[in-house]
Amino acid sequence: MRIRIAFLTLVLAAILVGALPVLAAADITAALDYLRSQQNADGGFGSGFSPDSTIGSTADVTLAIVAADGDLASFDQDGNTPLTYLEANAASASSAGDWAKLIMTAIAAVENPRAFGGVDSVASLEALTDASGRIGGEADTFVSHLLAVLALASAERPIPAAAVDYISNAQQENGSWAWDGSAETAGDTNTTAFAVQALVAAGEDPGSEAVTNALAYYGGIQNEDGGWPYQNPSDFGTDTDANSTAVTIQAIIAAGQDPAGADWTTGDGATPIAALESLQNASGAFAWQAAMPDDNLLATVQALPALAGKAFPFATMDVGEPTPTTVPETGGAVVAPALSLLLGGLALAGGGYLLNRKK
Repeated sequence: MRIRIAFLTLVLAAILVGALPVLAAADITAALDYLRSQQNADGGFGSGFSPDSTIGSTADVTLAIVAADGDLASFDQDGNTPLTYLEANAASASSAGDWAKLIMTAIAAVENPRAFGGVDSVASLEALTDASGRIGGEADTFVSHLLAVLALASAERPIPAAAVDYISNAQQENGSWAWDGSAETAGDTNTTAFAVQALVAAGEDPGSEAVTNALAYYGGIQNEDGGWPYQNPSDFGTDTDANSTAVTIQAIIAAGQDPAGADWTTGDGATPIAALESLQNASGAFAWQAAMPDDNLLATVQALPALAGKAFPFATMDVGEPTPTTVPETGGAVVAPALSLLLGGLALAGGGYLLNRKK
């Protein structure tokens, strides 16, 4: 009898093992180790397309580490960490995208972005808001605007109604958004994911028409393996990729839904989470697509927050108002009181003139 039970146990175990994917769950520790292996000597990270460290790429990796509950202090290259790199280079930021990422990264690392790296990134970002509600300079895309809204939400700063309308008005009929915010360019899963997160972070009800239509767009193009491509239809193929699947998972989470739930489980029983996990390599890194199995830095960076179940922004902080500009010591102490006296004198003179007119 005992032999029979043992045999049946072994058979059942074999069946279960055969039914499971190679990675039953993502190995977050291995993914963090892979990121550590990609760190540059200056503490920063390249984009995956260029090895040189940049503010945007380093901020992206730092956010991924924080989302995965990684230890930022362990990413140390002879005293250079991702945070020290960002602090040293914050003053060189010049785009809404970079400032937005600096803000969200600083707050996620419990640093005030008004002083991080000696720069008030919040003031710099807010200064780029124009009359249409768009936030960004000439070099910024619609995605930069979406990141800016997320950053303002993270910093608990007022988000102009026009900035939210700017997002809503750019939504296409099928529920998606395009990277340039236009109606002429085909919408994509990635931009749509950031738009959904930005709207919800700005106070949009997850059950609103805009968010509901975006989720319907995702439901209409989900692959049978549970994941998503960048676009569908597309001249470049519609195979599931880690990046698109990861950011879509974040959009679903932002909308208050479960990416592993029944609503997102395909007829084949596949889920977005399983589709993303299946793209993790033995190195810990994620591949972009199954057909392109090489380790991919950006895919790994985008996969971690999604698998950690976190949508942007990861953390919030009341950063307060800008610090008033200090008056220079040389000459300032004399000019400021003199100006106050002059204005006071003019006020008194004006008051006396009005009194004389009334007599």
